[in-house]
Amino acid sequence: MTDAGDLARAYYRTIDDGDYVALRDLLADAFVQHRPDRTLEGADAFVRFMREERPDTDTTHVVERVYRAGDGSDDADADTDAHVAVEGRLERANGETWFRFVDTFAVADGRLAALTTYTM
Repeated sequence: MTDAGDLARAYYRTIDDGDYVALRDLLADAFVQHRPDRTLEGADAFVRFMREERPDTDTTHVVERVYRAGDGSDDADADTDAHVAVEGRLERANGETWFRFVDTFAVADGRLAALTTYTM
């Protein structure tokens, strides 16, 4: 899977399904997530947080829009580097929207290399 949009969609699907092995396979070893309340460095630390430490695991990411960049017209090498932004919301088990988000992903060598999360 090399399309940045497909990688981003798979990221949410693996988290929502609790498939942490597949999640780890999507991430580069040096994966880093920046979010308003913390920075998680390293793919294993990120997966451990998602599996064991996040406040609610019974949630669903609803992806509303995916925006792609890195088509070779900028400094990114279109074959190895891309960027994608995802707009959506996180729903609790009862269907209530917990919060809205915009995530920006950097992709390198067919894996998610970095994620910056913005919440509202």
